[in-house]
Amino acid sequence: MTRRTPMANSRIATLSLITLFALTACSTSNPSDSEDMETSGGTLSQNIAIRQTDDLGEPLPFETWHRKRWNSSNDGTSYEPCTAVTPSIASSLGLDPDSIADAATVDGQTLRGCEWHYAAEGMDNWSISQVVADYESLQYYKNRNESFDWMDDQHLNGRSIGVGSLNNGHCFSYVQSQDSGVMTAVNFSALPIPPLREICDRAIDLTRATIDQIPE
Repeated sequence: MTRRTPMANSRIATLSLITLFALTACSTSNPSDSEDMETSGGTLSQNIAIRQTDDLGEPLPFETWHRKRWNSSNDGTSYEPCTAVTPSIASSLGLDPDSIADAATVDGQTLRGCEWHYAAEGMDNWSISQVVADYESLQYYKNRNESFDWMDDQHLNGRSIGVGSLNNGHCFSYVQSQDSGVMTAVNFSALPIPPLREICDRAIDLTRATIDQIPE
C-alpha cells in the first residue's frame, strides 16, 4: 500500500482542516481552560495528568500531549470522532484504520477530532476528517459562512445535514450535536479533480456511518 510522506500528510491536513475553519474559528484563549493548571511562582505545573479518554471513558487511539485538546471552543458535545470512527467503520469506507491522526496540531485548538487516509492504491490525493467545534445551529453556521457554496440539505435519520464546499476539490457535511457542529470534510488535492458530487458523497458516507452515535 502506498504511504504518504510527512510533508504530504501535513499539506493535506492543512487543506482539509485549517482552511475549512480559519474564517469561523473562535478564540481558545479562555481563562477557564487553564483553571485546572496549578501555578507555582508563575510557572504552570506539569504534574497534572493529560486526559486520554472520551466522555464515555473510551481511550483515544493515540496518546495526546495537548492538555487543552478539550476546551471551551469544542466542548459543546460529548461526541468524539476519534473513538466513534472505529477500525471497522473506517475499513468499511475504504479508510486505513492505522492512519488515524489527531486533528489538533497545537494545544487549545478550536477543532477536536481526527483525520484518516484512504487505503486503496491510487488514493493518495484523498483525505477525510471529522471534527467538532462549538456552533449553536446549522443555520447559524451557514450565516457565518455565506461565502461557502451551500447545496441542498441532506436528511439522515430525521436530522438535517448541511453540505457545503470551499472549492471544486473540497466538500464537507455539518450535523448539529448539542451545542456543537460535527463536520466531516473530504479533500482532493490533485488534477484532474473528480466531480464534486463524488467528493461530497464520501463526506456524507462517513456522516451516515456515525450519525447514530452523534447525540442530538
